[in-house]
Amino acid sequence: MLDRLVTLFEQLVVTLGFAAGTLLLFANVVARYAFDTGFPWVLETVQYLFAWVVLIGAAHGVKAGVHLGIDILTRKFPLAVQRWLALLALAVCLAFTIPVLILSVEYTFKVWQWGDLTLDLQIPQWIPYLAIPVGLTLMTYRFFQVGLKIWRGERFTVGQTEHEQMAAGEIIE
Repeated sequence: MLDRLVTLFEQLVVTLGFAAGTLLLFANVVARYAFDTGFPWVLETVQYLFAWVVLIGAAHGVKAGVHLGIDILTRKFPLAVQRWLALLALAVCLAFTIPVLILSVEYTFKVWQWGDLTLDLQIPQWIPYLAIPVGLTLMTYRFFQVGLKIWRGERFTVGQTEHEQMAAGEIIE
């Protein structure tokens, strides 16, 4: 149930964020060229939307296994060794996401305490910054899910390999 909610949240943020950003940019271009005016807050809004899209999308990418994985050497080893190498790679991923998550929470809290507002939107600055700890929390959650699958022997890589994508029919040559 939790996984479904997280997946729905990720998909909604990515889909609606891209759609809103694209529509806002299109409307701003039309306003500038057709009516010689524009919306000064659009670029800042799109930057913040895309920050959310990228960070939440990266977490969803971990779940989908679409992040780059180079396995030319690891495929030469027996499955048991591949499993341990995947767990090592996962540990490296977590060694990055967890400290950055902690630092991002601390920094977002400081920005909240400062009470700064964004330049054009005049909303609290901590709201756009919240994309970092939310995205990294979801990414860490997804890494733990992948780690569980690797531990159980259901998977042998952190990301999906090109070979697996071809087998699933996702790559057309």
